Amino acid sequence: MVTGVGLGALALVAFRIGANAPLALTTVLLTLAAGEFFLAVRRSGYQPAALLGVTAVAALNLGAYWRFEAAIPLILALTVLFTLFWYLTGIDRQAPMLNVSVTLFGVLYVGFLGSFVGLMLSDPNGIGMLLAAVLCTAGYDTGGLLIGRMFGSSPLSAVSPNKTMEGLIGGMAVAFGVAVLVVGRITPFGQDPGALGTAFVLGIVVALAAPLGDLCESMIKRDLGIKDMGSILPGHGGLMDRFDALLFVLPATYFAARLMDLFTV
Repeated sequence: MVTGVGLGALALVAFRIGANAPLALTTVLLTLAAGEFFLAVRRSGYQPAALLGVTAVAALNLGAYWRFEAAIPLILALTVLFTLFWYLTGIDRQAPMLNVSVTLFGVLYVGFLGSFVGLMLSDPNGIGMLLAAVLCTAGYDTGGLLIGRMFGSSPLSAVSPNKTMEGLIGGMAVAFGVAVLVVGRITPFGQDPGALGTAFVLGIVVALAAPLGDLCESMIKRDLGIKDMGSILPGHGGLMDRFDALLFVLPATYFAARLMDLFTV
């Protein structure tokens, strides 16, 4: 609980300062999460190009902020080339086909999905969009945990036996409630008094995206044979264990905002 409150307070301070602060904070967190992912797959027997992957993840978020959508395919293309060179030049020759795939997957999973932070922050309304994504995801995580513990009895999925259908429904309901009751007061959602249509749409989008992100990370951990991706957060596991749902919510929020014309540029 203390760790979660501390992270939340740090995020709110960063949002208050301006776009550069949340950009720096999220870049650091994404970099740490990528390192955590590559360490986890390495412990499971793979040999990813971890240094290259971590660098690409940081570059994706920063590039998305400074050069918008055009930066992402460029950075991804360079990542593919340098990853192939990594194994071609003998830095690591073990199972190149397999390990190139693992490296690129980590970059896409953490870096590409995370780069939607930079894309949102490049817009004057971006801080409000990112804050909305974080708050709704926190609502999903908290609601799912509490309601699952109190009322959970029906297993949700074989890939995550500890999660329950009741927890899923509770988390989705809380995420939707946070969107309508809280996010509806944050620019650019609900900018006009009583205009909650955009917040309503965001609530539906997050309620669908968050559990998918949660379950997909559970599937990956189950395949790797591990309980947590890391242990950097006392009582919470690793960063990936906390931000798995958010990685899916970020692009969902971005495209929802695009479709609802909430960007100023």
